[in-house]
Parts: sequence; structure tokens; C-alpha cells
Amino acid sequence: MWRVLVERESLWNLVLCPMYGEARGRVQFCEGVGSICWRKMNQIRSGVGLADARWLVDNIVRKVEDGRTTMFLQDPWLDDVPLTTSYARLFELSKNLATVMEMFELGWGVDGDAWKWKRRLFAWEEGLVGECVERLSNFVLQEGMSDRWVWRLHSSHNYTVQSTYSYLIAVDINITEEFHHFLWLKAVSLKVNIFVWRLFLNRLATKDNLRKRNVVDVSLVSCVALCGEVEDMDHLVFKCDHYDRL
Repeated sequence: MWRVLVERESLWNLVLCPMYGEARGRVQFCEGVGSICWRKMNQIRSGVGLADARWLVDNIVRKVEDGRTTMFLQDPWLDDVPLTTSYARLFELSKNLATVMEMFELGWGVDGDAWKWKRRLFAWEEGLVGECVERLSNFVLQEGMSDRWVWRLHSSHNYTVQSTYSYLIAVDINITEEFHHFLWLKAVSLKVNIFVWRLFLNRLATKDNLRKRNVVDVSLVSCVALCGEVEDMDHLVFKCDHYDRL
């Protein structure tokens, strides 16, 4: 999902956009539509089965530079929250679904041309516009620099499996009875289903499991990546820096 967001020219993006719709070259995420795998991805995005349902959307934010590729209302860029969340009423009434740069050039002051409404605003709605304009007053675009997505959970600001796993473990994963729906998908090959099933049961042939069965000596349980850690399921799949970069 991270790659779909950041690699707009990737094969993933080129295939998914015609299938599920797009907005300014970006795949539209929508629950309840598409193939089984796509629906499951959207459920993961929505936090189905987890104690923190917003773990993904709250940790992906938009860093605006020139504002050319960031949607003004829909993307989390101002105070790291989408304006559709902060000003849901204005989003319902807005006729101008533009980028940040387009809104800026049109003029996002109180009387600017950027504000296009489906009807005349009530007094309290005009108050919301004034509040939004005040928040925008100190924002400056950086010409010549491209907008980018930022992953909050890693110092590099790029997504890593290790940072995701560490975060979810820290906030306590709450696996519900719906979790079994992620297994035994007909759209996924049998060997992949079996691998995931064995992974959840910690039945993979990792070196620590082989040691428990006396297949290998205790001196041979270190990770094959030579990182110095014991090769158990958590380390091999989620924590090893070497495999996390692959």
C-alpha cells in the first residue's frame, strides 16, 4: 500500500488505477469493492481486527513543498490531518477539489477565488472558512521541491516492516474473530496460504525451531544475515534490518 502511494509510475499503480479509479494519478482506496485481495488490503488500511484501527492512516502524512501533487482537502498535510476531517462540513459543500498549489494560486484568503461552494454559506459555516484561512495564513510553498509521503514510525521517513511490527506490538494487536478471514483465500495460491498459516503458528523451519528439535547445534542459531541476532520467526520476518531492505 505504501508503494502504491509513493511510486505513482510503478506497475502496481498503472494496473490498479484503471481497475479501481484514480484521482490525479493516484489509486482510489474504497472498501467493499474489487477483488478479494484488494478488499482485504482495504480492511488492513481500515484497521480491521486491530485495537488501533487508525494505526496506518495516522502514521502516513503528506509533506508539502510545491503543493503540485497534494490534494488540498483529502490529503493529511495541514497539521498532519486531512481537511476533510478538520472541516467535514466545508468538504461537503466545496465544488473545488484542487491541489494545494492550485488553491494557493487561486487565492485561499477569505474572499479568494479558491473557495467555490454548492450554495451560499450560513454564518457559522463562514466562521469555519475564516478559521481555516487563519491556519493557512502562515503556510509557504517551496518552489522547485516535490511533495512527498512521510512514514512517521521510522527516522528515514520511509516505510519499513520492522517499524510497523514494533509499533503494532507496542500498542497491543487485538486479533478478533474476523482474523481467520485473512487466511485460506481462494485467490491466493495454496503454498502461500500454507506458509502464512505456518507463520502464525510459528512452525516455520527457522533456526531456533530447528534447535528445539535438535536438528542444528546451539552455536548455529544466528541469523544467516550475520546481524548477530538469533534467527527466530519474529526476527526473520519482521525485525531483521537486512531482509527489511529487500
